[in-house]
Amino acid sequence: MCEVQNDLTKLFQSADESNVPEKFPIEGKLPQWLSGSVVRIGPGLFDFENFSMRHYLDGYAILSKFEISKDYVTFQKKFLQSDSYKRAIRAQKPVVIEFGTKAYPEKGKSLLSRFMSTIIPEMSDNNNCNIFEFEQELYAANDACFFRKIDHKSLESGERYDSNKLFGLNGWTSHPLTDAQGNMYNIGFSILSGLKFYLVKIHPSSASQKNAKETFKNAKVLCTIPSSFHAGISFTHSFGMSENYFCFVEQPFVAAVSAIAKALVKGYSAKEWMEWRPKEKNRFHIIEKATGKVIKIEYFSSEPFFFLHFVNCFENSNNQIVADIIAFNDPTILDGMYLSKLRNNIVENVSQPTCRRFVIPLSIPKGGREGSNVLGNSPAKAVRYGDSKLILTPQILTEPGCGLSCINHNFATKNYQYFYVSGTIAQNSFSHSISKFDIIRQHRSVWRGNTGSYPGPPIFIANPSSQNEDDGIIVSLVYDIRKQSKDFLVFIDANKMVEVARVEFDSHVNIPGALHEIFIPSN
Repeated sequence: MCEVQNDLTKLFQSADESNVPEKFPIEGKLPQWLSGSVVRIGPGLFDFENFSMRHYLDGYAILSKFEISKDYVTFQKKFLQSDSYKRAIRAQKPVVIEFGTKAYPEKGKSLLSRFMSTIIPEMSDNNNCNIFEFEQELYAANDACFFRKIDHKSLESGERYDSNKLFGLNGWTSHPLTDAQGNMYNIGFSILSGLKFYLVKIHPSSASQKNAKETFKNAKVLCTIPSSFHAGISFTHSFGMSENYFCFVEQPFVAAVSAIAKALVKGYSAKEWMEWRPKEKNRFHIIEKATGKVIKIEYFSSEPFFFLHFVNCFENSNNQIVADIIAFNDPTILDGMYLSKLRNNIVENVSQPTCRRFVIPLSIPKGGREGSNVLGNSPAKAVRYGDSKLILTPQILTEPGCGLSCINHNFATKNYQYFYVSGTIAQNSFSHSISKFDIIRQHRSVWRGNTGSYPGPPIFIANPSSQNEDDGIIVSLVYDIRKQSKDFLVFIDANKMVEVARVEFDSHVNIPGALHEIFIPSN
């Protein structure tokens, strides 16, 4: 464990709403094509009158928006009006289980209702993880069963949807993926009907479908994958998609049936359902997009790893899937996110993430030597065991410490050259910076703030009239924790990695943190 010199409490305080949008001038010059809104979501409310949430990921969701025009940025923020949030406001504590905070009894709830909640856990609709777009509508999501429509102009909360009722899934990832044809895909799981994963395809709406719910109900299950882990199911936050395949990775961070039962009886939080099984390995599943057929090769990692996000996934010219993943050696990062530590400036010496490139052959050459690397001289390895099993060892693309990433979304599912990452709060070479990685040249370019700067997740906004992969602007909200200093929105030329503009915010604004964001062009 290590204590840091900087006072990090500003990064983990409760946020508030803004009654009216506020305008702030842009210092510098933006390209003429850059006009639109960056909509963000993350944990925002941690504290009640006599109670505080335990874990950073438990904070009730708050939406914030930077509307970018020629000379000004207009800022506003609103809490997501989830049922969990509204009930917690009334009770002044959580009454539905969150990731790291248990649920407390709700006044007026019958004894039968309380008893049932110890048998079947009530899932939280605190959708503080991600924002995704489908058919020009925005939705807030977490990794449970609920997702909610939001109005990107007003940030008002709309209708709530339930993956259990729509698709028969007890939960699904907060990172659905959409292809060039407008089809949306996601991976969900079932527990009550057996420990299985389901890959779901949602077609664009037809003329006969009157609303989003009818479109969602028309979803199709492409394939079913039984859990690889005994009496448990892998935590799943995201998956990969190339032009013709999906890459789904089970990891040995498992919701164990026995742990869930024990946690429900004793009233624990959702985090206490989870088990890290370091003797197990990650299992990769490659699925044909057109048919839903699972490739009949067993792919396992050489070492276990924990991950949240894919950077990108594509097919190369050698009949292989390339999957770039921001990965940790273990999930101890989650143990370091308790507010009792963060608000006391304690940054634990836990596993720091690296970007790891897995190269996954779609077939195994016949007649090869047992234990040979079928990738030849590639920095990554795929070692054969028999004719149907490969052990994958990744190429490590970065030093430890890279955090949330982004790419030019026009190059998603395609062979690409660049990705961009912010740092974590731990002290390392990524601290106080946003980095650009050139994968081909294995070169890193850096925009770096001062020692009090903590950039949030970056987002790449592409020049709409250019085909060049790095022709665009990186936008990130940078928190400055030094006394009398202002937080600012930075605009970085993605080609040269130099700042072209910024917007400084008065100290009273209290800009909330974010886990993810999305850009909505003005047109």
